[in-house]
Amino acid sequence: MASANIGPMSVQALKSSFGGNCHWCGLPMDFSEPRSQPDSATIEHLLDAPLGSIRKPKHRRLAHAVCNRMRNEFKLQAERQFQAWIANRVAEAATTLQSDPANPSSSA
Repeated sequence: MASANIGPMSVQALKSSFGGNCHWCGLPMDFSEPRSQPDSATIEHLLDAPLGSIRKPKHRRLAHAVCNRMRNEFKLQAERQFQAWIANRVAEAATTLQSDPANPSSSA
């Protein structure tokens, strides 16, 4: 798809719509090429798209590369913590059921 950076989804188009500051931290971004530095402007997807779905223009903003990357890393950490919490909750419930099978709600 050669035209991925052309049209309403390009960094420059989003800059025209939302300005030159990062959506997350509010600080100015670097719009020079290449966009591989921490302060470089990148397209941020505010809503994660499930596999195979289309990411809509209204859910895109500009963010520093570092802010975009850290947001994604923190979201992954939070998901891992939540999965560990669920596993712990299920394990505790199983232990409670083994010790008192007549009262399944005793851990609530």
